[in-house]
Amino acid sequence: MPEKIIMGIDIAKGSLHSKERPGYAVAILRDGEVENHRMVSLHKFLRMAWKEKPHIIAVDNVHELASDRHDLVLLLQKLPASTKLVQVTGGEHPEPLIKLAKQQGFSFDRFDPGSEALACARLAELGIGHEVSAFEDKTIIKISRARSLGKGGWSQNRYRRKVHDHVRQKAKEIEEYLDQQSKARGFTYKREVKERFGGYSKAEFLVDAPRSQLHISSGKYGDVQVSAKSIERDALEFKPLKTRKRDYIIAGVDPGTTTALAVLTLEGELRKLHSSRTISIPEVIEMIAEEGRPLIIASDVFPAPNSVEKIRRAFNAVPGSPEDIITTEDKIEMAKPFEYSNPHERDAIAAAVSVFRKNKNRFEQIKKKLPPGVNADEAIAQVVRGRSVDVVIHELTKKKRMEPEIQTVKEKTDEDASHFRETLRRSDETIRELKNYQDELKAELEEKGNKIKELEELINRHRALIYRELKKEKEIKIRDKEIAHLRGMVSDTNKRISFLNRRINKLKKMRRLEISGRILPVKIISAFTRDSILMTREMFGIKKDDVILLKDASGGGTMTARMLADFGVRAVIICNEMSHAAEEELFKLNVPVLQAKEVNLQFDSAEDLAMVSPDDIKRAIEEWVRKAEKRRMAAKEEWLESLMGEYRSERRRGIKG
Repeated sequence: MPEKIIMGIDIAKGSLHSKERPGYAVAILRDGEVENHRMVSLHKFLRMAWKEKPHIIAVDNVHELASDRHDLVLLLQKLPASTKLVQVTGGEHPEPLIKLAKQQGFSFDRFDPGSEALACARLAELGIGHEVSAFEDKTIIKISRARSLGKGGWSQNRYRRKVHDHVRQKAKEIEEYLDQQSKARGFTYKREVKERFGGYSKAEFLVDAPRSQLHISSGKYGDVQVSAKSIERDALEFKPLKTRKRDYIIAGVDPGTTTALAVLTLEGELRKLHSSRTISIPEVIEMIAEEGRPLIIASDVFPAPNSVEKIRRAFNAVPGSPEDIITTEDKIEMAKPFEYSNPHERDAIAAAVSVFRKNKNRFEQIKKKLPPGVNADEAIAQVVRGRSVDVVIHELTKKKRMEPEIQTVKEKTDEDASHFRETLRRSDETIRELKNYQDELKAELEEKGNKIKELEELINRHRALIYRELKKEKEIKIRDKEIAHLRGMVSDTNKRISFLNRRINKLKKMRRLEISGRILPVKIISAFTRDSILMTREMFGIKKDDVILLKDASGGGTMTARMLADFGVRAVIICNEMSHAAEEELFKLNVPVLQAKEVNLQFDSAEDLAMVSPDDIKRAIEEWVRKAEKRRMAAKEEWLESLMGEYRSERRRGIKG
């Protein structure tokens, strides 16, 4: 019989979250003998694991070996297939290592990593702890080309046929091995291949067996590469090393694309929580059976889904469905004391907790009535299944009662016999009366059962009606919101259309005036600011040789003046004073600035458009050009005079010197 090796490990220095790489203390337990290693790196520990191939690697916290779930999965992949990684302190709810050791009758120095590693190994040897499982009991085997074929030359087709044939041969070889193993071990597998020129380009086998049972190695074999990997679970699972006592449990099931399972004890303790996208109904049934004897199978909706009903019938358990709708807020409140990973697990917890809360007081009352020594869970189970509390207590007490002592048969006198016959007669009469009373109770019970059935049907009809009304109200609210939104969009669109129509009419009017040649349209800018200029440009367009009217010219500067000049306007008409800087900039850029009174400006009735006579604007521009020329000449003369003055001053200073 091969020796059973258990390795205990505990972090001795450093941390996974620090710059210093951690060192570990390792204790190897081999047939009662202990081998200690004081300071071992994780890499060296993995080499030791492959050398020893231990049955169990025991640790008090798996996060001492891996900082997160991803690193833990990578670590499990690096371990030998037959080695279990066990967290001895428990699964989702760990217990202190010192407490567990004390319960098993030994102690250790918690300040010595080597002693703590040995304690982990001893606890695992005693069957204490949970195996950390990141993979399902399924294996995927992939056979493919070991290299890319590329474009190749004239012999490429022959090479491609050769490689594809090798892939096919390797796939056939593995398939023959799987056929032999499936007959011997009873597992099944599925095959999927991609046929290509000369054979297969790829083949996959999905095997319903753990990786440790398949002796197929990953690697390259000439032109072919093989990959054999376990399928990763959606979440880590902690499997107890020892099978629990098969006591009664309450199971909450949330079926769907992702199926979730929550198992509670009759004391309300969460025993198991699991969810998966790939789990089937038979697997759920098997998982529940591993946790105990299901008394109630619960769902968070009424009526229970067909899949939940199938699970319930498999155990002949009592159905548990809520009488009212469980809101999301209620589900969050029920699942708050427990840690869950997704809404499906939350709903499964809520289903089990709602049933437990409904029956909690009833369970406590039954326990109070029980005499010492009677199995409370068995009494609760029988009462939940419909039996009377008194009858259950009587039967369970009768089983516990010691058998009466054997009495010696004594001779009875005639008087005693007469007494017994009288007692028997009275007992018969009592039995007849009780049977009559029982028949009356049965009739009354049947009548009440029919009444209850009628009321349940009435409740179901009302519940269905309420559901339809709520659904209808919800749909109406959604439609009202959509209608209000669409009306708002229509209103905005109509406003936009009106605005664009007014703009089109104005543009048409201005275009007619331009085409006529008798009147020159003037484009109005309300204020001498960048935003107003851009707004007029967007509304009417500002192009070269346009005449612009500034209703308020007081706010402009050099930037806005340069902006008008860049558009190439013919002239700027102002109604009030323009800043000196803006006027000077327009003068430099040779843009005429005219007063409104100089050009005989005319407005339409709405004052959205202005017009001038082409002759008036031409005359005003010519006058501005004449004045501008004089201004430039005067400026030049002034400049020359200042230059001559400077020259004379320099001459005088030179003569004096």
